[in-house]
Amino acid sequence: MIRTYGGKELAKVLIYYGIIEEITTTEFNIICPFHDDINPSMRICLDDGTFFCFGCEAKGNALDFVMKAHPELNDLQACCLIEQILHSDKIEKLQIKVKRKRKKQSKQALIEAKDYYYGLRTTDWNEANSKDEKQIIEYMKKRGFSKRALNVSKCKYNYNVAYPFIFPILDNGKFMGWVGRTMNPHVEKKRKYLYNEGFRKRDTLCGTYEENCIPYICEGYMDYLSLKTRGHIKNVVAILGWHISDEQVNKLKQKGITTVISALDNDEYGIKGTEYLKRFFNVIRFDYPVDKKDVGEMSEEEIKAAKQRSRMVRKDGQKAWY
Repeated sequence: MIRTYGGKELAKVLIYYGIIEEITTTEFNIICPFHDDINPSMRICLDDGTFFCFGCEAKGNALDFVMKAHPELNDLQACCLIEQILHSDKIEKLQIKVKRKRKKQSKQALIEAKDYYYGLRTTDWNEANSKDEKQIIEYMKKRGFSKRALNVSKCKYNYNVAYPFIFPILDNGKFMGWVGRTMNPHVEKKRKYLYNEGFRKRDTLCGTYEENCIPYICEGYMDYLSLKTRGHIKNVVAILGWHISDEQVNKLKQKGITTVISALDNDEYGIKGTEYLKRFFNVIRFDYPVDKKDVGEMSEEEIKAAKQRSRMVRKDGQKAWY
């Protein structure tokens, strides 16, 4: 079985290198060890097992971190080293304690997230007339989203200046948390989305996936909303990152899903994510226009055309269109 590296593995690596001593939250900033960093500019997200530095733009998972720390190693040597780190007795014992603590925290976090989201006033965006709500409508309109899209997504006005509107994250209709979106370009450079505390990305598929369907797989919430409302696609899920987790793979396989359409971003990491999907599924690549980075940038007509161009070859050699 091919080894995957998630949040647990990244935490072990950080502890091994003495960058952190313990884990008290799933998202935090650290001093980047890969450049002359003064302020903590590297963002750690243990929910999806990734790191990203806003200074030098170093990014990836636990294995990428080890390879960045030891550029003299080839791929095989780096894989051997990370396995030594992950099987250290000291690290494994510490991780058991962390795992138990996080399980307890996640249940309470879900309760608090539900209370917060459902405690907000329900917004009918067709009737919205406040200044702040109109700004949100205008912001979404510029990105190709109608008032109907806001209502369909059950978007609510949020009393947070940096993240003024939030969406519920529904996994086949089950509430898993909420995500806020910023409209401020300066905030967006640092953090585009704000998830409720304790939200676990790797355990969640945002969207709908029916038994034996062929779902579209995308990265972020806005990509999901684009495919759902502009592409008129029912079975579409966001994995909330470019790298699908083991938990997300298992959820899809439990529904009898063997083929997916990868609408991961049209960039280096989207391509890497698509190749990784091929380890688990038959993959049809969403046929992006060359000048579009993600589905959020595409109009309804462009999504429709890309859907028609995207196709798979069945075992009998015939082409099937979706």
